[in-house]
This record gives sequence, structure tokens and C-alpha cells, in this order.
Amino acid sequence: MGFRVLALLGYFTVIFTVVGLLIGNFIWGFEGLVLLGGVFFLISLIVDSVSYSYSPKIILGKYKAKPSEDKDLNEMVEGLAINAKIPTPKVYILPVDVPNSFATGRGKEAAVCVTEGLLNMNKGEIKSVVAHEIWHIANNDILIQNVASVIANILYSTFVLSPLAIFLVKLSITEEREYRADYYGSRFSGKPKDLATAINKINETVRQNPMGGSPAFESLWIINPFKREGFEGAFSTHPPATRRVKRLEDMEHEGIPEPPEATEVD
Repeated sequence: MGFRVLALLGYFTVIFTVVGLLIGNFIWGFEGLVLLGGVFFLISLIVDSVSYSYSPKIILGKYKAKPSEDKDLNEMVEGLAINAKIPTPKVYILPVDVPNSFATGRGKEAAVCVTEGLLNMNKGEIKSVVAHEIWHIANNDILIQNVASVIANILYSTFVLSPLAIFLVKLSITEEREYRADYYGSRFSGKPKDLATAINKINETVRQNPMGGSPAFESLWIINPFKREGFEGAFSTHPPATRRVKRLEDMEHEGIPEPPEATEVD
């Protein structure tokens, strides 16, 4: 378990327990403080365990992911995994018309998930998007993204604790991750322009046809697929698409620079 994942689980346990203490004290005084504090602490441990152990299965089930039978896509993932020097991840296709993608799992159980809509884009664009997800796997980004999303979704479903969900997501997921995945994905695929074009197309499509569902899962996707206004937009962890595209277009014109000195690893 990486430090950032451990820190996230620790933060959640402490904050959730404190919420229980405050509610208990407010309603029943000291006895309620002890009782609800203990109950909330036990609940937090259960949530920690479930989110750490089962978040990939929860996410794949939520989006009805099916193993890919697309030979070209599977071979593409295998080739990019070789470039990234990681075991070939599993490949899933989601029954969603809007183009998008995410990565999930961990270690040898890592998986690249693409929507049916993404497969309607050209081969270079698909490859660049898959390469972006391969980097998230290679850099061990996906575990903390999975855990944070599942915990945040549980809190979001209570509505009252939604601000805590937003806080934990913002605390755990940085914009820098997407910039690095864009950069290294472009190195793996060799075509920054393809990724720039793909991001533009996906961004325009999801703006016109946002997905329904919990915005707590926003950080998983290459582009935020949910509504970006009001309360739902508060979960956003992605830098603006225009800024990402500008960086990629600069890389296309000026050449892909040398890798950053350090990467953020969980």
C-alpha cells in the first residue's frame, strides 16, 4: 500500500470518526459522543477495507464492463504495455456511446477500460488515449484514484456528507497526474497531436452529452464525463482541456521534451 493511499484511508477514518463524535455529542451528550464515535470509527474501517480490496470490482460492475473481444484494441494495449515495460493489462469495453476511458485494478489485475464510443474514433486517437491510461497504470496512479472514488461515492450517496467526499477527492487527486499521463502517453504512442485531437473530441462530446451518475467517479476518466456546473462540478480534478491540448500541440511542434525529473508515485 502506497503512502498516499494509506494517508487517504487515515484521513477518512479520522474525519469520519470526528463527525460521529460531534453528532453524538450534539444529540446525546457525552454518552452519545462515545457511542456514535465508536460506531462511525467501525464504519470507517469497513469502508476502508471494502474500498481498498474491492474498488476495481465495484467500478467495473458499476459501468457494466465486458472483456474486450476486439483483436486490434487488445493488440494495441499489449504493444503499449511493452513500451511502458509493464505486464499487459486486461482490456474492457463499456456499453457507453460517449467516447471516454479510464484505468482500474492494480498490479497484474490492472485494466484499461474504453467506451464503445471511443472505438468510433480513428486508430491514432484511440492509441493515444489508451497510452494515457497505460501511464496511469505504470505510475501506480490507479489505486488511489479507485479508492478515493469509491469512498467519495459512499459519502456522496448520503448527501449530507458530500462536502467531505469533495474534500477527500481534492486532497488525493492532483491535476499534475493528468499532465504527466498526457506527456508519457504521448511518449508511448509517439503522437502528441493524436492525443490533443482525441481530448478535444471527447471534451466536446461530453459537454453536449454528459453522463448520468455519481460525480465522485470523475477522477477516473480521461475527461470529466459529468455535468460541470453547480455542486457536481466541485468534484472536478482535471485541468482544463484547452490547457492540456495546448501543451500537447506544443509538444507536436517542438518535439517531446525529456521526462520530468520525478514522478508522483503512490
